[in-house]
Amino acid sequence: MLDTILEAHPGLLKTVEPDIRKDEKQSPFGRQDMPGVAQIVRSAIYREMKCWNYRELEYHQADSRICEHFVKTDPLCPYSFQVYQKYISKISAESLHELLVFLNRIAISESLEDLQSLRQDSAVVETSIHYPTNNALVWDCIKESHRLLIHLQEEIETLTIRDYTKPGKKTCYLINNAKTDNKRVDLFKKQLYFARAKIVR
Repeated sequence: MLDTILEAHPGLLKTVEPDIRKDEKQSPFGRQDMPGVAQIVRSAIYREMKCWNYRELEYHQADSRICEHFVKTDPLCPYSFQVYQKYISKISAESLHELLVFLNRIAISESLEDLQSLRQDSAVVETSIHYPTNNALVWDCIKESHRLLIHLQEEIETLTIRDYTKPGKKTCYLINNAKTDNKRVDLFKKQLYFARAKIVR
């Protein structure tokens, strides 16, 4: 659909062309050819659609026939990820947003999109999480209950809260570094007391 629209409306490229041409300088090093404005715009759109980084875009321009056809690259002379990063990063968020709005308007006006259904896909993002041990889970309960009670206190000013997060954090650390099982059990019982304690009075 996007390929059809871009082919039929080449004037859309003028939306982002000033950004791409801005501060353009010819370097005596490396390849002397640069991707055209259409190739840069298409690669930017395709990269956003696929949620790729620049290295993945470089790989797929040679590995994927769909990517090769849409971006219109020469499979024998592909561009490096540095080239894509250099030119795509020139496109401002405002210009890209304006281009996508124009694309959607054309798609709706030509009945390529009916807006009656919406399809979304989730993306997995790597993040740092701690291993869910009993000690870590109890400590999370103490922190979360205190956070919720703070919000409740903002609505009920007469509410008094006892804060167990400081001793709970210390006990969590001591449990993780306990040398014997007996010591660890005693500390864990103490931590359970903090979790069960009546912190609202």
